[in-house]
Amino acid sequence: MINILMHYIAYSMSSIFFMLTGADISGIKVDRQLKPGTIMAQVHDESEDDKVHIPPDISFEDLVVDINFHPSKPLIAAGIITGDVTLHSYASSANTLVKTFKHHKKATRAVAFSKDGNSLITSSKDKSLQVVDVETGKVSQCFSQAHPSPVYCQLVISDRLLATGDDDGNVKLWDLRKGHPIMELQENQDFISDMAVDEEKRFLLATSGDGTMTTFNIRRRKMVVQSENMEDEMLSVAIVKDGTKVICGTGEGALNFFNWEEFGNISDRFPGHPMSVDCIVPVTENIVCTGSMDGVIRAVNILPNRFMGVVGEHEEFPIEKIRITPNSEIIASCSHDQKIKFWHVAHLEKETIDASKKAKRDNKPKNLKKTAGQEDFFADFGKDLEVKPAAESEDDLSEEEGDSDNEEEPENADNGSESEESDDFLSDDDSDDLDEDDSADEDDDDSAEDSDSNTTESEERTGDEDEKDVTKDKPDSDTSGKQ
Repeated sequence: MINILMHYIAYSMSSIFFMLTGADISGIKVDRQLKPGTIMAQVHDESEDDKVHIPPDISFEDLVVDINFHPSKPLIAAGIITGDVTLHSYASSANTLVKTFKHHKKATRAVAFSKDGNSLITSSKDKSLQVVDVETGKVSQCFSQAHPSPVYCQLVISDRLLATGDDDGNVKLWDLRKGHPIMELQENQDFISDMAVDEEKRFLLATSGDGTMTTFNIRRRKMVVQSENMEDEMLSVAIVKDGTKVICGTGEGALNFFNWEEFGNISDRFPGHPMSVDCIVPVTENIVCTGSMDGVIRAVNILPNRFMGVVGEHEEFPIEKIRITPNSEIIASCSHDQKIKFWHVAHLEKETIDASKKAKRDNKPKNLKKTAGQEDFFADFGKDLEVKPAAESEDDLSEEEGDSDNEEEPENADNGSESEESDDFLSDDDSDDLDEDDSADEDDDDSAEDSDSNTTESEERTGDEDEKDVTKDKPDSDTSGKQ
């Protein structure tokens, strides 16, 4: 009783103090430390110019598995566990549902816009791959059996090239204009968790649940090198530091680093996440945001490796996916709480890192959230949400990927990892033959195969009650993966 009375007196006195002094306590927010279960109160002293408006949350009735931003308009696509795909317009004042696509019979695991934004590409647990016209909502291409196993992830490489990976370690490279895969390889023994491609679009990097990262030569359409087995699931991958470093998130919560062209073994390892790092998105060349199974989105500085602070969180719900807008000012995240949340990250590049101090796992991170102020983020977007189809690119595959004469293979590390030897390099004659083959295929097949690939094979969607289980199950070994 005495303790309660003392707390009441202290609260009353502090209230009177703030009333008399006029102190502003509206900026006090609670932040989570790197160590779950502890909190830190922090006062944010932000000027009006530093404050920004971010879109409100988007709530769903079912679990959101994947999200992606439109390349030029304020639109965000979401893949739902029921098989639906939604398209929302977002703004600081409100979000609006624009379209709902019902083309998959099972969970939609991956969604991505084409480079021109005219098409939405979706992959599903029902093993299908579909290309949907954003303006009309009609399926322009349907591959009902795109993979022998459920598709786990996908990556849009260019206007015509798409990479997909499935539950059993199969990787396919698709030429959407030809309407069929141009590479099919199974170099992994477990699910393909994530993929990344360099700016020159020469090499495709794929992480896997079997503990390896595999590098594929896009031009040669073959595997180049596979890393040493890390004895831990490799769940996410991103290219940073102007293409000189590759960073991978693991099941144990560490970040593994590879030097570019040295993909046989890691060059550095940065532990600290309390649980698995399920997704990574670069914000700048030196800063990434990570989504962890503990529900926290963290900003991490790369070299020196430091936790900068907490950007956002979904309470205790695992972070499924984080994506960044084309202008790199806002990231969106989805989780098991059936919400898409938005977080401001443009201010991260202004944060300073003291490289002289040694990193500590129990450092208290700053709360990096920003939630109020100006609406200048949306100034770059057009007000008209109508997406008009663009003319189909006629560039040859050889032009997209660059001349093979100038192409370099990653060097194989001397660690016994699987790789291709010096005969993987293309000779001048081989390069010319490959260019001629691609050109001939395009001339002969443009009309016939494009017509075939544009044939709609949309199947009638049926309910699947099993897909509404909120607990996600990664293939076989993991319990936090996709449905």
